[in-house]
Amino acid sequence: MNRKNIWKDIALVIIGSILYGAGLSLFLIPKNVVMGGASGLAVTVHALTSLPVGVGIVLINIPLLILNIRLCGWRGMARTIIGVFVTSVFTDLMEFLPAASEDALLSAFCGGALMGAGAGVMLPRGFTTGGSDLAAYLINRKIKKWSVGSILLTLDAMIIVGSAIALHNFSGIIHSVAAALAYSMALNAMMNGAGRAKLSFIVSDHYEQISDVIMEKINRGATVLHGKGWYTGKDKTVVMCVTKRSELYMLEQTVHEIDPGAFMIISDAAQVLGEGFEEKDEHGNNP
Repeated sequence: MNRKNIWKDIALVIIGSILYGAGLSLFLIPKNVVMGGASGLAVTVHALTSLPVGVGIVLINIPLLILNIRLCGWRGMARTIIGVFVTSVFTDLMEFLPAASEDALLSAFCGGALMGAGAGVMLPRGFTTGGSDLAAYLINRKIKKWSVGSILLTLDAMIIVGSAIALHNFSGIIHSVAAALAYSMALNAMMNGAGRAKLSFIVSDHYEQISDVIMEKINRGATVLHGKGWYTGKDKTVVMCVTKRSELYMLEQTVHEIDPGAFMIISDAAQVLGEGFEEKDEHGNNP
């Protein structure tokens, strides 16, 4: 990676972490709004024990990171580790600031939107905040019939309801839903069409190694197509892969590491149906 990309990564992870931390520290934490994921658990623990939220996020993520490192290796998890640590640091650094609003519902919307914007800045460069995402991928590897999206929704719902019971604040469920909606809207807006998948064609003599890594580390399928270079007259093997936008950076880095001379074509896929993406019910309708 050249120096320009390194500085760009540093700038984006700092900006994203400031936005993410501000959403938590200025809006959600003062009103005990739980949005799900590791941050939701950490906010609940903070309300019960006064443990700093950033510290709680790191502690919750440690076992999940260790398990994922065993599957993906240090290199595959490096940016998630950085994302978890830096967002946690900025969350605790801003905890001394006063609450930005006294209205709980407004705080939920603003906090969720800021966190979503922060995640949207970091995700295209491969930085994530861990939490329930890591847990969902681990569960999906064991139980393939459960999609990652369904697992995430179930985990976050359990955290939100569990927090409401622990804090005796059932009206807070409404605030949690509001924060989650604002987070999702801001994240999609920042990622400029995050709902669309990415279709990649990779031309490389190392197609077998690239296909193995796509399946094992990115947890996506790969299709090998046979072609022929018209100018050279030589047979070529093309790897076709569909990923989510947030997974694209890992794919690009992986291909470059295996074969720096690989030729890649990346385009938007307007709609993808099937396992891991949008699914249809038995009547052919979207669920």
